[in-house]
Amino acid sequence: MSLKETFVAELENALNVVGGKDSSKDKLYITRKNVSENLSKGEKGFGFISFIRSDQATSGRYSGLSVKVNPGENHYRISLDIGNEGFGDDYQLATLPGTRRRFLNLQKNIISYSKENGADIKSFCSLDYGDDTPKRQLKELEKEYKGDNIDSHAQDLFVAFVPNPALKDEVQDESDNQEDFWLIFKAVAAIYAELRQWPNKGETKVADKFISALYGDHDESQDITGNIQKLLDDRQYVVLQGAPGTGKTYLMNQLSQNYHSIFTQFHAETSYSDFVGGYRPVTDEKEQLSYQYFNGPLLEAISAAQEDADQKVLLMIDEINRANLSNVLGEAFYLFEKQDGQQRRKVKLGDPQKPIEIEALPTNLYVIASMNTADRSLAVVDFALRRRFAWYTMYPHSLKPSVNQTFHSKQFEAMDRIFQTYATSEELMLEPGQAYYLTDSESAEDLMKDRLEYELLPLIREYLENGLMTQAKDALNQFFVDELNQTLFI
Repeated sequence: MSLKETFVAELENALNVVGGKDSSKDKLYITRKNVSENLSKGEKGFGFISFIRSDQATSGRYSGLSVKVNPGENHYRISLDIGNEGFGDDYQLATLPGTRRRFLNLQKNIISYSKENGADIKSFCSLDYGDDTPKRQLKELEKEYKGDNIDSHAQDLFVAFVPNPALKDEVQDESDNQEDFWLIFKAVAAIYAELRQWPNKGETKVADKFISALYGDHDESQDITGNIQKLLDDRQYVVLQGAPGTGKTYLMNQLSQNYHSIFTQFHAETSYSDFVGGYRPVTDEKEQLSYQYFNGPLLEAISAAQEDADQKVLLMIDEINRANLSNVLGEAFYLFEKQDGQQRRKVKLGDPQKPIEIEALPTNLYVIASMNTADRSLAVVDFALRRRFAWYTMYPHSLKPSVNQTFHSKQFEAMDRIFQTYATSEELMLEPGQAYYLTDSESAEDLMKDRLEYELLPLIREYLENGLMTQAKDALNQFFVDELNQTLFI
């Protein structure tokens, strides 16, 4: 076999193990091989191997999304390609939020992999997957590889330039090949196959393996805790935002163990006097009514930090967006300005009879708050406050359960796949968090069934009734039919 035949067969094998063949062993794609026998450019001056839709012609113009490989002198170009006739029937697939999201995640993983391993890999991913025109940023990237003599196709949606793979005289199984080229190609092939809904249950496991190979197996929860701790150390004021169940309050409590902590929870009626301080009625032993000034959580935290400069104080605010923040903070709003060493006007806080005057919050006082992104009735946080805090978004992720607990990964992964595929960027902030899928081990299946029926199903139904996640309505309905034998609506 020639290098061309061997290489093409290995590429096809990578597609086939993730569902590229149907039950009759017929390929679900057409292979176009416009390269010479040694993988240089062919007679017509083109040099590519592409895997296009099975309903397209074997030559000539074609439409739809395809996976393409362009061999070069020192690098190969792997891409999610748009046919020269445009999207055709693939426009809806291309513009599905999950299509772009999967390739953006792949690009992020490629960047991390390249940094950790010193790999010579660069990639591009479009932000608009409905755009089939040339991309300026991709053209700039292609210039860096001009010496590789690779065809330019600036319309592509995703591109990775990877060092040449080792070519072989005989076809080999590349499923476990850790060369950079094969890691990237297998991940692209797996994502493409899943978008086409090719894989069966067994092939889905192979696809997941290919996609995850770039970032390996690690405890994501440990990364999150470390990232937030570093952010809190560096920025001092942090807001954790995410849907219910993503672990915001749990993580705040975990971090608080390293601080002298003060906790408060905001609600719609929280006022300046509740948070900063104010007068309250008191009665003495003779039942005489008078008014006394009481410090709120903010002043308590400031006092604790001032009393011991070596002690780290953490003010924890749960559900920060439930209150009218302008009213609650008042003049204290200015204290959250980033400390840049410049002199600023002092703010008076506390008892008007004996106020304290400060320019900024003590350097040993840290503030961490949580914000629920799923409750759309809550107050909008203005840009002025956003500028003063660092914002960390917490997304649902799988868990390693502790003793006597069960994490229901099957249900979690099914729901996560639906949101990742159909949710817009805004709707992705509504995905129920991992805590919904964590139960006691005793009677775990019954507990999970109750969680689905009495918590998740009503929540998802409410989303749909409010015009949210409507692209996913059939997939969501099927989820509850499979799990509970119930439909979302009667």
